[in-house]
Amino acid sequence: MASRLKMWMMMKTRGISVHHNIPNSTVTCDLKTQGLPVTPGSCPHSLSALPGPTNWPLLGSLVDILRKGGLKRQHQALAGYHKQFGKIFRMKLGSFDSVHIGAPCLLEALFREESNYPKRLEIKPWKAYRDYRDEAYGLLILEGKDWQRVRSAFQQKLMKPSEVGKLDTKINEVMEDFIRRLDSVCTEDGNITDLYCELNKWSLESISLVLYEKRFGFLQPNLGEEALNFITAIKTMMSTFGLMMVTPVELHKSFNTKIWKSHTQAWDSIFRTAKCHIDRRLMKLSCKDDEDFLCTIYKDSKLSKKEMYATITEMLIGAVETTANSLLWAIFNISRHPTIQKKLHEEIQSVLSPDQVPTAEDIKNMPYLKACLKESMRINPSVPFTTRTLDKETVLGEYVLPKGVSIPINLINWSHIPSSYSKERLWQRWHS
Repeated sequence: MASRLKMWMMMKTRGISVHHNIPNSTVTCDLKTQGLPVTPGSCPHSLSALPGPTNWPLLGSLVDILRKGGLKRQHQALAGYHKQFGKIFRMKLGSFDSVHIGAPCLLEALFREESNYPKRLEIKPWKAYRDYRDEAYGLLILEGKDWQRVRSAFQQKLMKPSEVGKLDTKINEVMEDFIRRLDSVCTEDGNITDLYCELNKWSLESISLVLYEKRFGFLQPNLGEEALNFITAIKTMMSTFGLMMVTPVELHKSFNTKIWKSHTQAWDSIFRTAKCHIDRRLMKLSCKDDEDFLCTIYKDSKLSKKEMYATITEMLIGAVETTANSLLWAIFNISRHPTIQKKLHEEIQSVLSPDQVPTAEDIKNMPYLKACLKESMRINPSVPFTTRTLDKETVLGEYVLPKGVSIPINLINWSHIPSSYSKERLWQRWHS
């Protein structure tokens, strides 16, 4: 958060030109069951009885989604489907079959029914690659007790604010370079051609320093070969796995399609880089550097090297896009409200002296900054969806859903339900 603060201070007077789209969902909850558990036998409706958009053979509703703006506008299409079909409907995108819910009571019922090990959406292309190359699964694709075991090894360093606060020196080191980078790419009239790309470079450089204790040079004017290959591999991997989520990945693998080959080669490059730098850090275990994130986890846990490779790699990929996305929207949302900017600037000035570098401790005295970030992430969540996959037959509303059904949780729609959030933007709602 300290890094976001420095970024905001530098850019507080600049407007950022990005697309801003808010779904208009009017879903309310008036189900008789109010999400309370009922027995399957008492519910007359099965999965096949659920309403939903047109389901074409092989394609499902993909044609309709593309006609309404594609996957990037999917949240708007889903908001429209809730208006058309109600609080719960079924939709297929290619081979991906899912049930969408749009009422708080249904979401509450879903969470109350899930086990101690919530089952998330299966990222089949990632699993297929791991199996193909005999690599371990990381936190994003592990399930059950294995997920809990690996998560427990990382949570002390990732979940405790006191531990995260120790990283502020490293984050500030990268932020200083990032500010200089923005100055160099900013035009005379104050425009930055591709701010999101620059934010991704900053995020990648920051998380790489935290995880690997290495500066890759992503913020340098001329990228080195290693940095360029790493960025290219991540972009290729992210751009190829989406299609294999809605078409059978086994088919791509069997026919060695172009998209499968590109996906595999990208992961090969990502893992090769990760293994090189993780091995380099683990060789220094004897130095007993307690501030070393990676070495401390490996020393204190019983994780194998393969599990370290997989989890660290997935953490890096997950951290890059979510952090850059959140900061981009925070800059945009705050820049559109001069009154909010002024109040936030006054709070920062009251805590920091001129030229003082913000630390994690300083953030504790900036409640309005936290409120602004929370409201920005409500308006534009870091990720559009999270998912649950039912691990048993479950009743939601008036329907019995079988084991294995995927339920995407549309965070963009949920964060704009009028019954939950009375006003479109209320920055002080998080400020006690």
